[in-house]
Amino acid sequence: MTCFFCQSCLSFAQNAPAAEEVSASSAAAPAPLEKPIYSSNTERDNDLLAKALTALAKADELLWLETADEKVLSLYKAGETRKTLGLLLILHAPEIPQLWPSNLENLRRNLPLYSWSTIALPLPAKYSAETPKRDLPTPVAPTTDESSSAAPEAAAASSVASSEPAKPIPARDKLIEGRVTAAVGEINKLGKLDLAVLVDNSSAPDALASLYTQFNISKENTAETALKALILVNLQEQEPLTKTQLAAIFASSNLRVMDVFFNPDNKAQAEIRRLHKAEAMRQNLKDYRQLILPTQPNVSTEDTQNFWLGKTHGFLNSKLEKEKPPKDSKSSASTNPQ
Repeated sequence: MTCFFCQSCLSFAQNAPAAEEVSASSAAAPAPLEKPIYSSNTERDNDLLAKALTALAKADELLWLETADEKVLSLYKAGETRKTLGLLLILHAPEIPQLWPSNLENLRRNLPLYSWSTIALPLPAKYSAETPKRDLPTPVAPTTDESSSAAPEAAAASSVASSEPAKPIPARDKLIEGRVTAAVGEINKLGKLDLAVLVDNSSAPDALASLYTQFNISKENTAETALKALILVNLQEQEPLTKTQLAAIFASSNLRVMDVFFNPDNKAQAEIRRLHKAEAMRQNLKDYRQLILPTQPNVSTEDTQNFWLGKTHGFLNSKLEKEKPPKDSKSSASTNPQ
C-alpha cells in the first residue's frame, strides 16, 4: 500500500509540469490584432456623416470629390427658388464639417432659400490635433520550448509588418490645391453660374492661389470671370494675414470683397482691419467693405432670418445688380405712349 501511494505521488509530480507548460504556452500567445475598419479618423467621420445624412433622406447633399491623394466628402445644397442666381463655395478648416462654426453651417443650409446654391468644402487645418495613442499590453515572455520556437516566427512576421513603408502625408498646400481643383470640376458640371467664395483667413492664401489660377485672376488680368465675389471671414486670431498674403488675395480689382470680423473691435483687431483696408486700397479694389459682428448672438443652424444670413445674401445679390447693363433711356421712352 505504501509503495503504491509513493508511485502515485511520483507519477503526479512528473505529469504536473506538462499541464503548467500548456497553460503557460496558451497565456503567452498574444491575441491577434483586429484590422481597423477605417484608415484614419477623417475617413471614419466622413463615413458616419454620410450615413447620418442618408438616414435623414439628405443623400442628395453628399458630394464625394476624388483627388490624386484622397477621397473627400463635401456637401452640396441646390437652390430652392425658381431661379438660382449663383453658387457660394464655402472653404474652411478644420476638415470635419461637424466642427464648423454655426455661422458657416447656417449659410450652407439656408442660403439656398435666397437663390444661392452652396458647396461646403472642408480643408485641412494648419495645426492638426494629434490623436492620443493607446498603450498596448506588453506580451508575456515565452517560457517553454514550444513557445520559444514560435517566437522567431512571430518576430519575423512583426518585422515584415513594420517594414512596410507608411504612406506619406502630402503637404497641406498640395491637399488644398487638389480639393479646390476637384470642387471646381464639379461646379463646372452644374452649368454656367456666377460663383462666389467664402474662405477663412487660415485657408485663404493656399485655397485662393489655386482658385485664382483656374479662373485666370491676377493683377495683370482684370477681365470679368465667373468668380464675382469673395467673403473673407477672419476666424483664426492666431493666424493673421500678412501684407504679402493680402496683396495676393486682393489681386483683382474687379473682385468684390466683404471682409468679416466676428470679435469686438479692440486695438489689436483695429490694427488688423487697417492693414486689410490699406492693402485693398493699394490693389485698387472697386468694391471693398468691412463687416464687424461683435455683439450678434450665436446663430442657430436652423435660423433662416438672422442678420448674418441676410447680410451675406444681400451682399451677393448686390453684386449681380451692379453688373447689370444700364437700361437704354431712348428705347424705353419709345415704348411708352405719350
